[in-house]
Amino acid sequence: MIARPRILTALCVAAGLAGAPAFAAETATPADTSTTAGPAGGHAWQGGHWRHHGEFHRVLHQLNLTPEQKTQIKSIFAQAKTDYGSRGAAARSNHEALTAMSPSDAGYPTLLATEKTNAAARVQAMSDIKAQIYAVLTPAQLAQIPTIIATDKAARDARIATLRSQHTS
Repeated sequence: MIARPRILTALCVAAGLAGAPAFAAETATPADTSTTAGPAGGHAWQGGHWRHHGEFHRVLHQLNLTPEQKTQIKSIFAQAKTDYGSRGAAARSNHEALTAMSPSDAGYPTLLATEKTNAAARVQAMSDIKAQIYAVLTPAQLAQIPTIIATDKAARDARIATLRSQHTS
């Protein structure tokens, strides 16, 4: 029998909590199936632990990108890696200080405001990356994305249902 924490982790991952694009320590070509990571797929450092963010990567992989598109998207990922590296250390330091501080401490509101600003900047940066990548895609590829996402969601939901049926009682 699988330990309960592993089931919960699997369900959370399968439920799509890991589906959003995120910055990562390495870059990957969207059509690359290796274990390297990129802002839109693979593993990303977030909140003090590694989280898997492969949904967007899987979508791109299914679009049959041209070599030129792969090169352009790889360049977008490389720039994102550079941008993330310059902001990441300060954001992590602030997050660690906020986590260690009591809400009643005098400096807490300032650290909290910085944390909110960092989160908003991270969301905006991820949105900008996605917009840049969408600009590289053809209208036909863009039209395929909703179908790919729906198919992936149906498969994920089926896996969750199977897991739940195996581990109920």
